[in-house]
Amino acid sequence: MNATILCLDSGTTSVKAAAFDGQGNLLASAERPNGALRRDGVRVEQDMQITLTEAMTVLRDCAAQITGPVTGLILTGQGDGLWPVDRDGVPVGRAMTWLDGRARSLASSLAPQLDQVQAATGSRPTAASASLQLLWLQRHDPDRHVRIAKALRLKEWLFFSLTGQMIAEPTALLPVWGNWRDGKLAPRVQEHLGLTSGLDLLPELAALGAARAELSDQAARLAGLPRGLPVLLGPGDVQSTLIGLGLGTRPDVTHASIFGTSAIHACLLDDPDAMPRMPTGAMIQHFAAGPGYLCFHPCFNGASLLRHLSQKFTDLPVPAGPEYSSVILHPFLEPGGERAPWTDPNASAAIFGLNAATTPGQIAWAGREALAFVTHASHQMMGASAGALSLGGGLAGDGHFARFLATLTGCEVQRSPGAHAGLRGLALIAARALLGATDASPWIGAATERATPQQGAVAAYAQRKYRLFSDLIDLNAPFWSRISDLGNDAETLMESP
Repeated sequence: MNATILCLDSGTTSVKAAAFDGQGNLLASAERPNGALRRDGVRVEQDMQITLTEAMTVLRDCAAQITGPVTGLILTGQGDGLWPVDRDGVPVGRAMTWLDGRARSLASSLAPQLDQVQAATGSRPTAASASLQLLWLQRHDPDRHVRIAKALRLKEWLFFSLTGQMIAEPTALLPVWGNWRDGKLAPRVQEHLGLTSGLDLLPELAALGAARAELSDQAARLAGLPRGLPVLLGPGDVQSTLIGLGLGTRPDVTHASIFGTSAIHACLLDDPDAMPRMPTGAMIQHFAAGPGYLCFHPCFNGASLLRHLSQKFTDLPVPAGPEYSSVILHPFLEPGGERAPWTDPNASAAIFGLNAATTPGQIAWAGREALAFVTHASHQMMGASAGALSLGGGLAGDGHFARFLATLTGCEVQRSPGAHAGLRGLALIAARALLGATDASPWIGAATERATPQQGAVAAYAQRKYRLFSDLIDLNAPFWSRISDLGNDAETLMESP
């Protein structure tokens, strides 16, 4: 099949593009670090114009490697957050990313209202949700708030910048503004939260495949692509990556975990209401690549934990091999707290078992154990059927981590390091919409490596430590709010003359 599909994924860590032919073969790729992210304490923002420039750059770099005509372009980007524009489509300041912690106080103080929103939508707003971020601006920056004409996500901002059309697709939008059960928007979200604007700020909704427009002349020149090229709005970056990891597209995969800046743990179910336990931070979306519902736990704290640890402790080995110890780490370092599987805006990190004999290697490995423990807790709560767990993101390249995760969960862990899972998931969606493709296997492919569970002493150690990890969270969680209050008091003291 003489076709070329170009895919764009603008993530928190990096911006990536790839081109695939009509048989799912990778033809070209380009990537650059995300240089638009700005961290200042709990304020984690992104410059929208720089984000656009970086997207155009990777598209141009990827397109320059392609010899034949391009059939279409599909795009996605980091999920939650608020990317506001005015009536002319100009950014209203920087975007509030999903890592921004300023709305954390609202998530703590509006519990009854959030209960009502969860009853209406099936999902509970967190500090990452556009609805709470809009409310924060309404209360704390009304001059900026009143200028917002449209409340976009990153992928919608890029789609508008490429085509001049403001469109959203429902799988990503409904968890905040609608109900996954009936697929409709829920006006009561705005009412429950006391927002002066809400649904009126959303772009027009179009189903996946129908959410498309033509590449504008200006964008074509900047990206080095033909004008009028079909541009498709793909599902969120989470869905795209899970599809590319084989969830719902590879027969033996029943659950998956992604370790990027955040961590996402997911399974595919016919009836999400049958989950053994659904924490308030869980999210449900219609599956974009077939029947069923995608159920997932989006964690604020993912592989970025390892970078945070290396900044706090010197001489941590990278990568870290197994250094079993009594050190137990609670991995809640992001300023927004945590949203799943433990949902608490005040969740904070802790280290137990630390002493003068503790080595940097033990701390580094305890961080990886902590991520494995959270993964196990999430998948137990969701109750996925027996089968393989597909591992993606940066930690998919860590064979020691994959083996420990397999040992802890008791299931095979599949991994395909460097396989461009998110871009492959996008390519499959585009191939179905543009080429009429029905077979997912050429696009998704098979896992390149498989880790099987260990038995004996290591398995016993993993289970014992997991139980202690969980028990310590249960004991420590009641103090998170008081710790947060103490931190606020300390910050005020430090700001005093």
